[in-house]
Amino acid sequence: MNRRMGPPGSPVWHRMLDGAEAILQELGYGALTSRSVADHIGVKQRLVYYYFRSMDDLIVETFRRLAARELERLDGALTGDNSLHEVWNVCVHTADTRMVAEFMALANRIDALRQEVVAYIETTRRIQVSALEKAFSQDQGGPMPTAAMAILVTSAALTLHREAAIGVSMGHAEVTKVIEDFIARYEPETR
Repeated sequence: MNRRMGPPGSPVWHRMLDGAEAILQELGYGALTSRSVADHIGVKQRLVYYYFRSMDDLIVETFRRLAARELERLDGALTGDNSLHEVWNVCVHTADTRMVAEFMALANRIDALRQEVVAYIETTRRIQVSALEKAFSQDQGGPMPTAAMAILVTSAALTLHREAAIGVSMGHAEVTKVIEDFIARYEPETR
C-alpha cells in the first residue's frame, strides 16, 4: 500500500529543503536529522516524513535544488561573449565549499545522491569544456586536453575556497593570476 505523501514543490517542502541546507552549512551532515529539520522550520518531526519517504530522499532533493541553481549560473555564463571568464567567475564564486564537502561525504553513503553528484559533475565538466573549446577555437586547441584543463581549474577554485575558509592565503593570489592570465590570453575581455 502506498502511503500518502505531501506535494513536492509546495512551500513547506521548500522550507524543509531550506532547513536541511542551513543545517548542512552551519553544523554538517552529522547534525542533519528529521528532528533537526523539523525544529529548524518549526513543524512536527512526522511532517518531514509526510513530504519525504526518508532522510536520504530529503538530502537528495536538497542537493538537486542546489545543483540546479549552480547549473543555471553556469549555463548563463556559457552563453555570454566572455564565457571562459564567466565560467571561471562562477567557479571561484560557487556555492559554499563546506556544502560541497558535506554532499561528497554523504554521496559515499547514499547511492541516489552519488548518482546525482556524478551527473552534476559530468554536466558541469561538459559546460566547462564547452567554454574552453569556444575560447580555443581560434587557436586550434589549447595547451592540453580541455577536460584535463577543466579539472585543474575547478580543483584550483575549490582549493582556494577551502583554504580561504580556514585562513590560508599563501599562493592564492599567484594561482588566481596564473589562471586569469591564461584565460585572458585566449579570451581577452571585451567589456
